[in-house]
Amino acid sequence: MESDLNDNIDEQAVAWFIRLRADNVSNEDRKSFDRWLEQAPDHRRAFDEVCAMWGDTALLNSLRINAKLHRIAPKPPKKRYLNPKIALAIAACLVLAVPLAGRMRILLRADYTSAMGERKTVLLEDGSTAMLNTDSAIAVNMKDGKRSVELFKGEVFFDVKPDPSRPFLVRADHSTTRVLGTRFFVNHRKESDEIKVLSGRVEVSDSQIWKDPVVLGEDEAVTVYEASLGHPRKLDSKLSTSWINGFLVYENETLEALVEAINRYRPGMVFFKDASLRQLKINGRLSIRESHDMLKVLQRTMGIKMTYVTDWVVIIG
Repeated sequence: MESDLNDNIDEQAVAWFIRLRADNVSNEDRKSFDRWLEQAPDHRRAFDEVCAMWGDTALLNSLRINAKLHRIAPKPPKKRYLNPKIALAIAACLVLAVPLAGRMRILLRADYTSAMGERKTVLLEDGSTAMLNTDSAIAVNMKDGKRSVELFKGEVFFDVKPDPSRPFLVRADHSTTRVLGTRFFVNHRKESDEIKVLSGRVEVSDSQIWKDPVVLGEDEAVTVYEASLGHPRKLDSKLSTSWINGFLVYENETLEALVEAINRYRPGMVFFKDASLRQLKINGRLSIRESHDMLKVLQRTMGIKMTYVTDWVVIIG
């Protein structure tokens, strides 16, 4: 009975470990984690061991700071034996499931969506085109003389047909982009939007209310945050635009940046057990059309050790 109880706690600890590293972790998630952490000393010990096992010192330090804030006296951990493969497999099933309610809300509002690993090109009523990158969703309004698109999630490449009488608007959580005729990207991320221009000219504002726009020209980009508008910069990263041709092209990119890009095209999570590999600089090209094999191709070409705990959980190093 005690063994079964410890296994259950270990599984919960691994599930929390993965959940707290996810891009979409919320404040409510963190509060729930705090409550779970304070329920029993075994919870703190199990999470401490998981962090130490995967070498996540930053998360471990955060745990200790949290313990001090809550006046929790950490105790020396007892020697227990985790089964990380089983625990991670179960945890992956728990944390990789997309919340049904949130996804349904997007599906009900969106006119066009793309699945994970899919690219989809849509011809709009005005003759413009929108190419949806992996796991993206948009709503389109071409009525009453308007040309507007709302980007709910993901990234879209727009090729806008010129029409001086009807500006083309793209709205995302943090930004509004206005154009007359050009080719550009809008990338919707959790804490920011990124606008990248291949040709032509666009105006970008940092809110839904149009004010103080930044003007971008050919090969320029800007990042828009919740409370601020960044400065225009030169667009020089092939990794951020090559997907429209079906590839991830990387030149002098870090392995960590490339893995983050790959994760957008395949389900699951990737962990770095060897932190020194994160900043390894690499060059090459991967086909998006074979998204399920991108990590394996990278492993073969670079000779990097990758352990597949399941098809959804991969450990590098």
